[in-house]
Amino acid sequence: MKTPFVALTVFYCLGIILAEFIPANFWLIMAVGAIIFFAASLSKAKNYIFLVLLSFLVLFLGILSLKNSYRLPKCHISNFVYYKNNSFYSLSGSIDSQPVLNNNRLWFSFRTQEIQVNKLKWHCCGQVLVKIDFPQELNYGDNLTLLGNLTRPYNFNSTRQGYKDFLARQGIHLIMRIKDPRQIIRRSGFGGSRLIGASFWLRSKMEEVVNHNLPDLPASILSAMILGQRRNIPWVVNDSMIKSGTVHILVVSGFNVGIVAFSINLLLKILRIARKGRIILTIICLLAYCLITGSSNPVIRATVMGIVFLAAYLLKRDPDIYNSLAGAALFILIINPRQLFDVGFQLSFISVLAIVYLYPRLKALTHLENYKNKVWKFIGEGFLVSFSAWLGTLWIIVFNFRIIAPVTILANILIVPLATVITLCGFTLVLSGLIYPHLASLFSAPASALITLLLNINCAVIRLPLAYFYL
Repeated sequence: MKTPFVALTVFYCLGIILAEFIPANFWLIMAVGAIIFFAASLSKAKNYIFLVLLSFLVLFLGILSLKNSYRLPKCHISNFVYYKNNSFYSLSGSIDSQPVLNNNRLWFSFRTQEIQVNKLKWHCCGQVLVKIDFPQELNYGDNLTLLGNLTRPYNFNSTRQGYKDFLARQGIHLIMRIKDPRQIIRRSGFGGSRLIGASFWLRSKMEEVVNHNLPDLPASILSAMILGQRRNIPWVVNDSMIKSGTVHILVVSGFNVGIVAFSINLLLKILRIARKGRIILTIICLLAYCLITGSSNPVIRATVMGIVFLAAYLLKRDPDIYNSLAGAALFILIINPRQLFDVGFQLSFISVLAIVYLYPRLKALTHLENYKNKVWKFIGEGFLVSFSAWLGTLWIIVFNFRIIAPVTILANILIVPLATVITLCGFTLVLSGLIYPHLASLFSAPASALITLLLNINCAVIRLPLAYFYL
């Protein structure tokens, strides 16, 4: 079989989907899976019976993985909190994410170690989302004791993309709100990873360079594009990018990771580093960039995809795009099967798959290779790539966001190349600012001008007739 990962991933995903919609006992599924595994081990390899049993085994593994993801350990903090409970809890643990200040409110994920209520104390595990109603100087890894009520998140609508499900995919099942500084007790020591702490420190320094050299609006756009910091982007900008279908450039995803990988590989090639060394160093840089940008789900997905492709070259094999995509998806879903129901996950993989599958066929259908004018040929290729991605992801966007934006095709042709230049300029600005601050001013004016041009183009395209419409 030329594409084994494709078949494995399809059956694994089918198992996850079945597990979500068909109720079944965890231990019953495990028993059936064990029987199928035993039967497959007795059959001969390359036998049709073996392949059928193997397919069913992978399907049952998908079912089992999703069911297992909902099973929390006995020490999980949610097991100590009752529904509709106004008790005052004391939580001891450490900050597990970089605190985000937005509208004078601080948000962070808190990794618990101990819970106390009514003079009873237990060791526990799991994360809690903490919301503080006032600014506070807190950092990743700080050891704290927090006092307050614990509530369970709920969905604001009946769709799968509700707030409760969004937090559950991140392993968060409880929320604590802090309204008074006396509810925060600092403890000594550092409770996080030194490596992650160093990456967050570096990101804050990079963000300082951006904010120091650019006006507020361009700085917020550039910080989102290269550092994954979207908290300062105005609502009107985000809304206009959604309407044009170009909001993907405002998050660190495959687009940005691809630019990073290409730039690093090109630089190492100029320095005459051997092919194997270039690939290894590029993988290390991608992992570092993933940490710096906060290891969000889009970045992890893009990093995994990039590493899978680079690993194929490292093993001196021509990477099969379908196998590589399926392998990356399978790796992510084994770690967290609930990612399959995440819109970002679906858009990430289906957009690439649509381009890979539809673009060559559309190119052959339009006889684009026969165009002698290189400019028109370049524009035609850009149109077909954008159209392929739009067509492949249209049903997901319509189902989840109730919007159809035909202007997305034109917007991506104009904005994506410009965003590429902005991203490269932004990385140059940040690196020069960290090494020699006075040099950063040389790149601030071009970056600001390009971002302003991008916003003006986006505003112009969404004003076109039938640019977008809601269902």
